Amino acid sequence: MKQLARSSLRRTGFTLVELLVVIAIIAILIGLLVPAVQKVRAIAARMSCQNNLKNIGLATIKYHDEWGGFPSAFSTRVPGTNTVDTNVVPGWGWGTFILPNLEQVPLYNLLDPINKRFGDPTVSGTQTNPVDLSNAALAAAYNGATQTNLTIFRCPADIGPPLNNHRFNHGASNYRSVAGSAQVYPATFKAGDDLGGVMFQNSKIRFSDITDGTSYQLLIGECAFNPVAAPANKPPQYGAIWVGMTGLVATGNPLLDGARVSDVMWWIDESNSKINGNNPQAFSSLHDGNGAMFCFCDGTVRYFSANLDIAVMRFIAIRNDGNPYPANGP
Repeated sequence: MKQLARSSLRRTGFTLVELLVVIAIIAILIGLLVPAVQKVRAIAARMSCQNNLKNIGLATIKYHDEWGGFPSAFSTRVPGTNTVDTNVVPGWGWGTFILPNLEQVPLYNLLDPINKRFGDPTVSGTQTNPVDLSNAALAAAYNGATQTNLTIFRCPADIGPPLNNHRFNHGASNYRSVAGSAQVYPATFKAGDDLGGVMFQNSKIRFSDITDGTSYQLLIGECAFNPVAAPANKPPQYGAIWVGMTGLVATGNPLLDGARVSDVMWWIDESNSKINGNNPQAFSSLHDGNGAMFCFCDGTVRYFSANLDIAVMRFIAIRNDGNPYPANGP
């Protein structure tokens, strides 16, 4: 009987060593699973970004079919006329013009780009330049419309906030038009510059103008919004905004002053505006692989590595230079 009593008191828990072994096994499993989960998330973000660009590209092509040309990167047309302001003034961006094709008709009607100038929401005849939402009267007149967070303009891999504080707190975007190419672009933007792309100031490029072929011509590219420069070995990246070009800035800071054309467009050069280049406005992304997504004029979307021959990128940024990319492709 005594022996039975002792056996009935046999332990039912774990020893400290056994518990430590279990914890170690769990830690190893977590260590194996976390990178896999992160990889799946990165792939999902890349696919979602690709889908965004695909839909944006198709919406832009539909605009071409409806209006007889691709939208301008930004338009400074004077409402009610066929004339354009040739100065560096604010203008509605291509993102605003394609809103009806992205199921955003109410927002498009609220902004009313056909009858109002960007920066003159009440049709007062006085256009604010730049369109800075720290101006209380301007912010009240727009009542948050230009700050609308449109997820189709945001890459899921991006870490920037919904409002772009480097671009007067308008709704952020991770996509801008490819305005063309240059070996090294001059420091000063000249109004109406045509660098060979498809969408630039007051442009109206048609399919027939793209003599290199729509499947060889870049239309829209990705731009990261990473103003805190993380990781530390990367320069800050200022992203874009979907609503328009905010105008001319003159603060005395050479890093911030000038025409804010990078709100809606940029170019590719052989200097700092390569993919993921040192220019904060360069086409860029936070995807794995050191590259960025681009949409072509036929609606196809491709990922390009920053290591690609820059001459190839320049060829496909210009619509009529007679240099489609090589037969083996980029």
